[in-house]
Amino acid sequence: MTMFASSNDRISSIDLMRGVVILMILVININYFSTPSLLRYNPLAFGDFTAADKWIWLFEYALVKQRFMALLSILYGAGIVLFANKYTKQGITPIKPFFMRSVLLLVFGLLHAYLIWDGDILVAYALCGMLVFWLRNLKPVLLITVGFLLALGSVAPYIYDSILAIFDPPPTSPYWSADTETQTKMLNAYKGNWWQLTADRIEVAIERQTWDFLYFTLWRTSGLMMVGMGLVKVGFFSGQRNHKAIMWACLLVGLPLSLITAWLYTETGFSYQFFNSYLSISFYIGALVLAMAYVCLFIVWAQSSFAQGLQSLMSKVGRMAFTLYIMQSVICGFIFYGYGLDMYGKVSRSELVLLTLAIWAIQIMFVKMWFQYFEQGPLETVWRKGYSWGNA
Repeated sequence: MTMFASSNDRISSIDLMRGVVILMILVININYFSTPSLLRYNPLAFGDFTAADKWIWLFEYALVKQRFMALLSILYGAGIVLFANKYTKQGITPIKPFFMRSVLLLVFGLLHAYLIWDGDILVAYALCGMLVFWLRNLKPVLLITVGFLLALGSVAPYIYDSILAIFDPPPTSPYWSADTETQTKMLNAYKGNWWQLTADRIEVAIERQTWDFLYFTLWRTSGLMMVGMGLVKVGFFSGQRNHKAIMWACLLVGLPLSLITAWLYTETGFSYQFFNSYLSISFYIGALVLAMAYVCLFIVWAQSSFAQGLQSLMSKVGRMAFTLYIMQSVICGFIFYGYGLDMYGKVSRSELVLLTLAIWAIQIMFVKMWFQYFEQGPLETVWRKGYSWGNA
């Protein structure tokens, strides 16, 4: 599957996009490793929010958060069709190979979630992939239409909350403005050793894999995978479609919507009422539209001669996305948690930017050295060998 692909029938734009995406999701994920959850939604809660912090937050919230995750889901959906087509062309039914790979991805995801980081996405991708796989033979227009409707439908609970809020505004949650004791508790949450943190990690991971998954992730992720399936079936990633026109149309809608949403949120002083109603609707709609703009932007880049060296490098990064994703979790866990450098809650947003750049540099150097000797990343190799053994 092209989220973490190992197919010989590669589409260069997909490799390139995956490379950019796997680096950009660290921009958001590093906040989850380093910062109490309250500060991700209300940066004023602890009282220290500089001008530089504000600009960094605006960039992340308006242009990165959920945009690149949406793009990753679209790429995964495209990969489902490519994987199935590869086996079908060989006269082999793709059902067993696909489900062997998906089960292995699920196992990797569970190990990642319970042993390293509860913010894992692999479990959700494995489960959603096994569901939408059965829809791969639907007509592209149906896949794209239903996919977008499902993804947009994931904000239905927020629309309902918004309507209720008009007539009965919700009171501000005590969590939204934590007192000193609560702040201290939040900052000490990850000070234990690895074993001490494991129980909490598993508890949070299970909540995300059950309630959060059924409430939101299932619909949004499955819908976007269906969009990717439909797009690859019409040759969108490799054909000469009118990508520039679509890109500009999506930018004209998605960019103002995203920027205005982020600006209004700051102007309300990160209001709980605004966050709990109108914000979520415009935020997620803006994320979907902007994600499509990014898809077109990267396809246009891949089909051009601009910065071909960087294109080649990003494609290599994309071919090792699985390994790099897990590596990011291991590095961030060591930096921020008590069993490592214990930097949780001690790093400013500006310093997080520098740390992100440093991790990117380490990973890019690793990719360049690895591909001098091997054709696949280490975890990609383990994944393929495991699938090949199980499918023999």
